[in-house]
Amino acid sequence: MLRRVATVATYLFVMLAMIIGVAALPIGAADHLDGPLVMTDSMYDINDVYAFQTPGNASSTTLIMTVVPLAGAQNPAMFGSGGAYEFKIDNTGDAKEDITYTATFGAPNSAGKQSVTLKSGATTLGAGMTGSTITLSNGGRMIAGLYDDPFFFDLAAFKNNLQFCPGGVGTNFFKGLNVMAIVVEAPSNALGGKIGVWARTLKGGQQFDRMGRPAINTVFIANAKKDTFNSTQPADDPKNYTADVVGVLKSLGNDDATATKLAGVLLPDVLTFDTASNAGFLNGRQLSDDVIDAELNLITGGKVKTDCVANDSNFSTSFPYLAAANGAATPNMPGLPNTGGGAGAARQTVAWWAILAALACLCAAGVSATIAIRSRK
Repeated sequence: MLRRVATVATYLFVMLAMIIGVAALPIGAADHLDGPLVMTDSMYDINDVYAFQTPGNASSTTLIMTVVPLAGAQNPAMFGSGGAYEFKIDNTGDAKEDITYTATFGAPNSAGKQSVTLKSGATTLGAGMTGSTITLSNGGRMIAGLYDDPFFFDLAAFKNNLQFCPGGVGTNFFKGLNVMAIVVEAPSNALGGKIGVWARTLKGGQQFDRMGRPAINTVFIANAKKDTFNSTQPADDPKNYTADVVGVLKSLGNDDATATKLAGVLLPDVLTFDTASNAGFLNGRQLSDDVIDAELNLITGGKVKTDCVANDSNFSTSFPYLAAANGAATPNMPGLPNTGGGAGAARQTVAWWAILAALACLCAAGVSATIAIRSRK
C-alpha cells in the first residue's frame, strides 16, 4: 500500500510541475531540450526512444529514435553530418552496452538527401541514402528521414486546468509536426531476450545527449546537473543521481526508505523490453501507446480517464511504421526556439516550456510500467 501511495505521489508531482510551469521547476520534456547544451543544436537533441516487437514478425525487434523537435518548422529537417546517433543495447542486466548500433550521416546533397551508414561496432551493416530502405547484413533493415511526430496530446485543455473533452472531443496540439527519425529493425536473437535500450548522440566525438525512459533528466535531475547527466552513462546513474531523485521524492512526503526504493526503479535510465513479448507500454514502448490516458487515469484515481485525443497519425503495420511526414503546411509556432545547427542558445519562452512540461507525462507512464512489474515480483 505504501508503494502505491508513493507511486501516486510521484505522478502528482509530475502533474503539479506541469500545471504550475517552469516558475517552480526547471522541467524540459520527454527528452526535448532537457539541458542547456542540447538547446544549442537540435540535430543532436533526442526526442523519444521506442522499442517493440516488429509487427507480424515475432523474431524481430524494431528500435526507433526521434530527434530534431519541430523539424522543418522551427529547426532544420536534417541529421547532423559531423556526429553520430547510437542505439545501445544491454542484454546482461548491468546497464552497460553489449551491442551498439551507430548511424552516421553525410552532408545533404542538392536534393536534400544525406548518405547514411549503420555499424555494429567496427562492422558496417549497411549504407545508403536517407528516405530509402537499407538492407542490413545481419538480416535486418533500416531507414532514416523526416516523419510525422508520433506524440499526441491535448495541451490546450491540459493548460486549462485539465478541462479535457469539451463537447466530448479533444484536439491534438502536436498534429502536423514532424521529427527526424532513425528506424532499425534487427533479428531479436542478435539482441537478446530481456534487454535494456537507450539512445545517445555524439557531437565532436563527445556524448551530447542520451535517453532511455522519458523525462528522467528533465524532471528529477537538478538544473545545474542536466548537461552532466547527458554526458554520463546509465550504469553510473544510481551512484551519481540517486540523491537527486530521492530528494525530489522526499519533498513529496515520502520517507527515506520509500524514496530510495522508488529511486531504484527510476534509475538507471534504461528502457526495458522483453523481445519475446508483443505487449505494449508495460513492455518497451510502441508508437501508438496512449501514455497520456494511462497517466490521467492514474494520477486522478480514474476521475479523468482520457483527454479525448486518440492517435491521429497514420501508423503502418509495415516498415518503417511511422506515419509519413506532414507537408508544407507544417505549422510554424511563434515563440518556439530555433535550435538548429548550433546557432546559439534557445530562447526559453513560456510557450515552449509549457509544451516541454506537458511531455513530461511520458515519464510517469514509464515509471508506472516499471513499478507495476516490480511490485508483482
